[in-house]
Amino acid sequence: MQVLKSIKNVSVALLVVMLCGCESWLDLKPIDRVLEDQLYETEEGFKQSLTGVYVELNQRTLYGGDLMFRMVEILAQRYNLSSIGTYKEWIAYNYSDDDVKASIDALWQKMYSLIMNCNKLMENADSRKDVFTGDNYNLIYGEALALRAMLHFDLLRLFGPVYKTNPEGLSICYNKKFSYQGSNILPASEVIDNILDDLKKAEELLVNDPVITEGPRNTTASDGNNDLRLRTFRLNYYAVQALMARVYLYAGRDEDALIMARKLVEIQPKWYPFVSYNAIMESSNKKKDRVFSTEVLFGLENKQRGDIFTDYFTPELDNGILAPTNTSLLNIFLSENTSDWRFTPFWIKPDNGKYSFRCFHKYEATEATDPFYSYLVPMIRISEMFYIVAETTSDEAEARACLNQIRRNRGLIAFEDTEMIDIQQVLKEEYMKEFFGEGQLFYYYKRLNASTIPAGDDSGDVMMNEAKYKFPLPDSETDYRN
Repeated sequence: MQVLKSIKNVSVALLVVMLCGCESWLDLKPIDRVLEDQLYETEEGFKQSLTGVYVELNQRTLYGGDLMFRMVEILAQRYNLSSIGTYKEWIAYNYSDDDVKASIDALWQKMYSLIMNCNKLMENADSRKDVFTGDNYNLIYGEALALRAMLHFDLLRLFGPVYKTNPEGLSICYNKKFSYQGSNILPASEVIDNILDDLKKAEELLVNDPVITEGPRNTTASDGNNDLRLRTFRLNYYAVQALMARVYLYAGRDEDALIMARKLVEIQPKWYPFVSYNAIMESSNKKKDRVFSTEVLFGLENKQRGDIFTDYFTPELDNGILAPTNTSLLNIFLSENTSDWRFTPFWIKPDNGKYSFRCFHKYEATEATDPFYSYLVPMIRISEMFYIVAETTSDEAEARACLNQIRRNRGLIAFEDTEMIDIQQVLKEEYMKEFFGEGQLFYYYKRLNASTIPAGDDSGDVMMNEAKYKFPLPDSETDYRN
């Protein structure tokens, strides 16, 4: 099976990456079993292996590109790209195009290779519990479980059917063991059950996560030992709960989603304060906290984050720039654009005369001395939990209160108690504003089975259906199974 051979190569390569920099490894035989045994001899080796998975998530094929600001945002019609190379094939949902198929195949292989590495880590952890100190077995194992669940969930959201209308449709395989043999393709509902099972186990294992009693502690330690610090860069206890809320919502289990999201809303003031006005509006351009770092439950540490801006969003690009039209941007922010904190600091008119539209500066490199928000790429935000409560509660006052909490902390006027509002329409507008460049809008449309979405080139609405919402399985996978 071609895909599994490729996954094996990537898996072994990741083990090598974990061991690089150690001179004692230079004389090892190039056999993956030897590398594995050496890596997992110590607790430090397990930590390195887990860190390696987080690092690999930053690949441009995954959350350093396609699953964050590029492919899934193009599918959501975020940008005006109708005449630009392969992008126009993505905009047309032409999944049979050779370049598009290659991107889909690369994504599939990379995600399953990281799932294999999580499984290998957990299998070794179970057989070598004696190497762990304190609560580190539970923390490492819990994070690996959560990573496995998260990767499968995003695979499901891409390759699975529209869950709202077809939960029993075939989707993806759920790999729980380290194996180079493929497992069965499962109905979407069974994949959801497996995801939730992993997340519940992860939540139990992370019950002593220091994030619960000390918060994310997003500063480095003076002695250089940051093992239990910077918890926002890890799938910590609260991030696992937030991911569960997201999964429940996707699966239409609104009551469960509400219960979980309320837990996060409750702890928000203590550990995840809303970004301050000064941090985003009054700081100099190169020091603005455009990722709203204090509100991020889980994010990736991407030390090349500034390259995202220079490679895709800077007005210095001659072509291929990712940007919406002025009309679509103003349609998102409506008449509130001048006061919304998510507009002025993010959307800047170029002064070089090259483009008439505004350019997106969320990922522009900062000059801040704080490495936390300088490298942070958001994966799950606390604001999403407020939106989930607003969407799933039957109490209109609670929904309004959650929406108003976000509005007040985005520079907007709160809705009056007597003001008539369409909560679902407000939520749609919030998803369009809050998560720009973070890859969530396409999944939002798919979850609701939206029949139309606004076209990125202002040509009207794009008609949507399951064929457009669902990636076909890669040829390497179907060829193997046939």
